Amino acid sequence: MNLNPHHLAGLIVLPSLLAILAGCTPIKPEQNSLMASEDSKGSQIDPNHNPQAAAEANLLPIDQKSAANRAALIVQTGRYSAVTATPLQAQRYPLDVIIDVTIPEACISIEQAIRFLLRRSGYTLDMNMQTDLIELLAKRLPAIHRKLGPMPLKDALTLMVTPHFVLQDEPIKRLIRFVPITENREGL
Repeated sequence: MNLNPHHLAGLIVLPSLLAILAGCTPIKPEQNSLMASEDSKGSQIDPNHNPQAAAEANLLPIDQKSAANRAALIVQTGRYSAVTATPLQAQRYPLDVIIDVTIPEACISIEQAIRFLLRRSGYTLDMNMQTDLIELLAKRLPAIHRKLGPMPLKDALTLMVTPHFVLQDEPIKRLIRFVPITENREGL
């Protein structure tokens, strides 16, 4: 096609082409910070202008205030890519991390395998165990359980003791324990 400005198609195509090319120019970091500072100015609450809104903003828990501020934080990681600067699900809940692991031959028992899986999670196994669980954890690790994943860590831990026990965690103490599943539980 001929892009002659006097040609009718040239009058339509040329401005469209220029608009497309103008939209492809990357935002410079200085422009990005200016736009972010203008956005933050507009989102601030003026207590003199709207005292009701200022009072409601102070009633929010700190977590909600910081979560609202974090939601708007976008970090440019490359020329054409940006990510939201928020923690990952596995960082908030370490037992949700996806693992793909081969348990070494040095781990002979189920207990040793569980401790191997927990070694980088920040969690430890609760030592207050029932006799049935102590007997199960002392048993030899099945060969099928040597290669686990990809799956969440909590599923891998549960897999080691199922179908007779269920995983419970105490996030504050960073402890896990296995609780027996009773045959006559309600709701089953």
